[in-house]
Amino acid sequence: SLANTTQDLQATEHELVQVQGQAQRVQVRRQELDVDIEKLDASLREAKYDSTRSKDEEGLVRAIASLQQHFTGVHGRLVDLCRPVSRKFNLAVTVAAGKDMDAIVVDTKQTAFECIKYLREQRVGTATFLPLDSLQTPSPDSTERLRAHVAKDGRYSLVADVIACDDAVHRAVQYAVGNTVVAEDLDAARELCFGSSSSRRGGRSEGNSPQSRVKAVTLGGAVISKAGTMTGGVTRDEDSKSGRWDAQNLHKIQEQKAQLEAEREALDTGGASNRRSGVGAGGSLGHASKIEELRNKVGNLRNKDQYSKSDLEFTKKQLEEKTVLLKSTEKQLAKLEKQVAAGEKEFSKANTAVQKGIAAVKAAEDEHLGDFRDETGLRDLNAYEEAIGKSRDEFNERKRTFMEHIAQLEQQTKYESGRDLQQPIVRIEKRIKERKAALAKAKKKESELRKKVDEAKANLAEAEIKVEEAIDNEKKFEEQVQDAQSALTEAQNERIRIDKAIGSEETALERLRAKLHDTLQKAHVEEVLLPRVGDDNASQ
Repeated sequence: SLANTTQDLQATEHELVQVQGQAQRVQVRRQELDVDIEKLDASLREAKYDSTRSKDEEGLVRAIASLQQHFTGVHGRLVDLCRPVSRKFNLAVTVAAGKDMDAIVVDTKQTAFECIKYLREQRVGTATFLPLDSLQTPSPDSTERLRAHVAKDGRYSLVADVIACDDAVHRAVQYAVGNTVVAEDLDAARELCFGSSSSRRGGRSEGNSPQSRVKAVTLGGAVISKAGTMTGGVTRDEDSKSGRWDAQNLHKIQEQKAQLEAEREALDTGGASNRRSGVGAGGSLGHASKIEELRNKVGNLRNKDQYSKSDLEFTKKQLEEKTVLLKSTEKQLAKLEKQVAAGEKEFSKANTAVQKGIAAVKAAEDEHLGDFRDETGLRDLNAYEEAIGKSRDEFNERKRTFMEHIAQLEQQTKYESGRDLQQPIVRIEKRIKERKAALAKAKKKESELRKKVDEAKANLAEAEIKVEEAIDNEKKFEEQVQDAQSALTEAQNERIRIDKAIGSEETALERLRAKLHDTLQKAHVEEVLLPRVGDDNASQ
C-alpha cells in the first residue's frame, strides 16, 4: 500500500544516512591506518637490520629454551635480558661486553654446573654461564668515584648506566662491562684515558688519577684498554650483534604493523570491527556496495511511491466514474426488473396456452388415431415414426450400396470391352517367327562349327604325329650333343695338359736363357771367347 511504501522509503533513507556516515568514519580510520603503517615502514627501513640468525645462534636459542624447561634458575642470554637506553649505544655496549653478551645468566654456580652437564650429555653445544652468586664485579666505591668524575663532562657515561635491565640481572651486566666508560669519539676517549695534551706538557703526573685505570669505548666501537692499548674498527660479527636490540624493536614494529594491516584489511573487506575507533563491521567495499544497494532501493521506493500516488489518483477518477455508472446502472436495473416481471407474466400466460395446445393435440390423436393404434398395437406414435424412419434409412443405405456395386461392374465391363486383345497376339506370333529364324541360323552355324571341329581334330592328329617325330629327332640330337660334349670335354682336358706342358717348357727355356745370360756376362767380364754355333759349322 501507499502507507507501507512511504514508511519503507523513510526507513531506507534513514539507513542510507547512517551507512554513509559509517562509511565516512571507516574512510577516515583507514587514512589514519595508512599514515601509521607508512610511519612503521619508515622505521623498518631505517633499522636496516638483518633478522636472519646463524645456525649456531639458533642452536643456542633452542638449547637455552631446553635448559629453562629443565632448570628453574636459568634466566636466559644476557643480550636478551638487557638493552641500551638509546640506539646510538648499541655498538659501544656490544664491544664493551664482548663475548659475555652471549653468556647465559643463571642464579647459582650449582645451576651452571648442572647446565654444563646437561649440554655435555645432550651434545647440543657449548655455552658460557654467568652465575649471579659468584660473579666478581667492581667495587661500588670505585664505580661511584668514576661516575662522579665522568659526570662533569657530557661526552662520557658509564656503560653500565646506558644499559636498561632488571635488578635481578644487574650484577651480570656489571660483570660484563665493568667500569668501562663510553665516549662520544676517539679524541674524547684519549683525553679521558691519557689526559689532555696541556697537562702532559705541564709535567703533571696522572698515574694515580682515575683516568690512568679507565677502559673506554667509543660510540664507533674503538677501545682503549686500561693498559693503554687502542683497538679500532668494527668486525662484521660485532656490527651484526649490535643490531640485535634493533631486532627486538623491529619485531615489535612488525607485530604492530601486522595488527594495523589486519585492521585495514578488515576495514576493506568488512570482515571485522574496528576496536580502536568503535566503528562497526563493514569495509569500504562493503559500505560502497551497501550504499549503492540502499540508493537503488530508495530510487525504487521513490518510483514506487510516485507510481502509487499516480495510481491512487487514477483509481479515484475511476471510482468517481464507476459511481456515476453504478447510479445509472441501478436506474436501468429498476426498469429492467419491471420489464422482467412483465415478461414473466407473459411467459406464464404463454406456457399455459402451450399446455392447453398439447392437451388438445393429444385429444385429437386419441379421437382420430385410436382405431389405428388398437389394430397395430402401437401405443406411441412417435416410436412408430422413429421405427419407420430407421427402416427407411436402412433401405436407402442398402440401395446406395447396390447402386455403387452395379456402377463398378458397369465400369469394369466397359473397360474389358474396350481392350484390344488381337494386337498382343500379333506381337507374340511375330516374336515366334523371329525366334524360329534365329534358331535355324544357329543350327546352320552349329553344323559349320562341327565341320571346323572335325578339320581341327584331323590337323591335331597330324600335328601329334609330327610332334612324335620331332621328339624322336630330339632324342637323336641329344645323343649327338652328349657325344659332342664328351669330345669337347676330352679336348679341353687335352688342351689343359698341353698348356701345362708348354708352361713347363717355357719355364725351362727361361731358366736356360737366364743361365746363358749369366754365362755371357761372366765370359765378358773374364774376357773369355766362347764358341758359337755358326763358327762350329764353319770349321767343320
